[in-house]
Amino acid sequence: MLVKAVAHESKCLLFACTASALTSKWHGEGEKLVRTLFHVASDVSPAIVFLDEIDSLLSSRGGGNEHEASRRFKTEFMVQM
Repeated sequence: MLVKAVAHESKCLLFACTASALTSKWHGEGEKLVRTLFHVASDVSPAIVFLDEIDSLLSSRGGGNEHEASRRFKTEFMVQM
C-alpha cells in the first residue's frame, strides 16, 4: 500500500511485479520479461517499478552451483537497472 501511495502522490504509473511473474519455465523467457518490463516503464515514464520478493531471484552471483539461466536472469536485471 505504501508503494501505491507513493505512485499516486508522485503521479507515476506503477508496475508491481512478483518474483513468480518474472520467471518462466521456458529458456530465456525470464530475461525477455525483465527487458520488456523496463522498456515499457521507460516508454511511459515517469514510472515506478516495484519488485516484490526480488531477493528470492537475486541471490549472490558467482556461486559454483549457480544455474546458467539464473546467472543470465541476474545479469539482464542488472543491465536494465
